[in-house]
Amino acid sequence: MRKLLNILYLSIFLIPSSFLSPYLHAENTEQPICRFGIPPWQKGRSLNDIKTAYQPMLNWLTQQTNCRFIAVGATSYEHLVEQLVTGKVHLAELGPITYLRATQKNPDIRSLATLLIWNIEKTALTDSYFGYILTLKKHTTINSLEDLKNKSFGFVDLESTSGYVYPNALLREKGIDYKSFFGKTYFLGSHPNITDAIVAESIVAGATWQPNFLKAIKKHGDIFKILLQIPAIPNGCVAAHPSLPENIQIQLRQILPNIDPNLLEKAETKGFAIRPDNFYAGIRKIFLQEQNQ
Repeated sequence: MRKLLNILYLSIFLIPSSFLSPYLHAENTEQPICRFGIPPWQKGRSLNDIKTAYQPMLNWLTQQTNCRFIAVGATSYEHLVEQLVTGKVHLAELGPITYLRATQKNPDIRSLATLLIWNIEKTALTDSYFGYILTLKKHTTINSLEDLKNKSFGFVDLESTSGYVYPNALLREKGIDYKSFFGKTYFLGSHPNITDAIVAESIVAGATWQPNFLKAIKKHGDIFKILLQIPAIPNGCVAAHPSLPENIQIQLRQILPNIDPNLLEKAETKGFAIRPDNFYAGIRKIFLQEQNQ
């Protein structure tokens, strides 16, 4: 009997940690692997291009911690949320709506650092951004949202904050139900797809966010007309699954705000800042209203 108890004790308490947590160790290395989920809002580039853009940051994080950071792509916003909620990735860069949706599905997910991006003048980093509903300047008879009646319109994705949730909330405030107001509505999957479709005139107007608006001007020229500027939206964040050890989470909160901006040159994110969870109180209210529709 005692021999049996000893065997049970060993089987319970000496199971390798890799079987108890998604925080796995790589083969042939002493460093544990930390999988970092990459958002799909840069679908204008290949997945390999996106991973390459984040690699300098991930290499730096590997040097600063006892973990080896690797990039994991997502096919959609929903896919990225699912990966973080289930622990298939330990960290993910999330937009504000995807962060709120992830915490709703797994309340133990925690924001570690809020993302920073350039302001519209590119003079300072900011923790919030604007969204826009755009058309082309050449459409001289379209100068307001009302002029889009029965026209074709593009959203990004149902999970996109500035590409759907916020603009749709503002449309509802103006008494506009996009399902019956627009002639046709498309969900194009990424922000660059929205501005490219506007330029190609496969849609008349669409919703996008500030970084893509600036890139679209650089790519296509100053040809866009702003029909609606969406009020400042809090940036997304780097969020952690509870399987990531607490000491690593604390360390990341300490070091991310001090990252060299040159390591983020090709990434959408340009820096990090620490913000409390109530920083997302306003967008959380809109998120809950959207769910009740």
